[in-house]
Amino acid sequence: MHPKHQAIIEDQVLQEASTWFAILQSENVSREDQQKWREWLSQRPANQLAWEQIEGIQAEFNQAANSSTSQYVIKQTPSRFFTSKTTSLFSAVLVIIVSLLTFSFFTPFYSEMDKRHFQTAVGETRLIHLADGTQLWLNTNSRVDTQFSADLRQIILHKGEIFISSGKDKEYHHRPLVVDTKDGRLTALGTRFNVRYENNKTSLSVFEGAVKTAPSQQPTAIITQAGEQTIFNQQKILTNSLPIDPVNEAWTNGILLANDMPLCDFITEFNRYQESMIICPNELNTLRLMGSYPLNNIPRVLTAVEHSLPVHIWQVNEKIWRIDKTR
Repeated sequence: MHPKHQAIIEDQVLQEASTWFAILQSENVSREDQQKWREWLSQRPANQLAWEQIEGIQAEFNQAANSSTSQYVIKQTPSRFFTSKTTSLFSAVLVIIVSLLTFSFFTPFYSEMDKRHFQTAVGETRLIHLADGTQLWLNTNSRVDTQFSADLRQIILHKGEIFISSGKDKEYHHRPLVVDTKDGRLTALGTRFNVRYENNKTSLSVFEGAVKTAPSQQPTAIITQAGEQTIFNQQKILTNSLPIDPVNEAWTNGILLANDMPLCDFITEFNRYQESMIICPNELNTLRLMGSYPLNNIPRVLTAVEHSLPVHIWQVNEKIWRIDKTR
């Protein structure tokens, strides 16, 4: 199963926070317990967020209980401020409330610091299900960060290629979904699209819906519609309204699609998926390929190329292969 983006406080962290509350309110709490609690609190931001949420629950309980101790809240140096009767009652209520929280009866709490990092190795593709329902595919040798807040769903493409099928964002209907590269920002308008960042330019292919494209140093944006491709860099739109290439979606199914593709262009694309390299002399680019080729079976692809075209593929060394035209 592929890991999911988690933009809410995890169930386990809330349970840990409630457990620490019970320990710290015990009559037998020790200095060692208090020190371990402080260490747990400082381990990661999520622990602090969960503890603050427990504070909020306790404060509301105090107000409802209308007790003489209701003016106090849990601080980072805890003290036993409840009577034993009140403590027992609050602990019982806390267990119920934390259970409700972990089953999403409360609105998810998004943290600006909650960033996720995903990457793929050479030859690896990966599908990730994000918290809002968006499906994110990573192509070979790609790296992204995702950060969801209450105002924005952001995907940062550092290198490589991704394919996105945007979710409906059931929790926060107003949040835009954006993809950022060093060249600029892409804003999804209910869509399926592919983004590739390499050689200081970004290529966008829209398969469904539309995407707004805004180069970082250009004041105006354009809309790329379904069936169109846009290429841009930081300064400007380089090409617009090109027809999309089905190869930009086929890779999500583990296929390298060649539709009358020049041989050396095919080899350049194929080299992205392997540690070794196939050398294709420029004069062979007049030869063209048709067909679907599995990305996870290199020997089968090489055999198919030899059977389709008048070429011979041979191994120079452990890392390098070469294609020559047969005589």
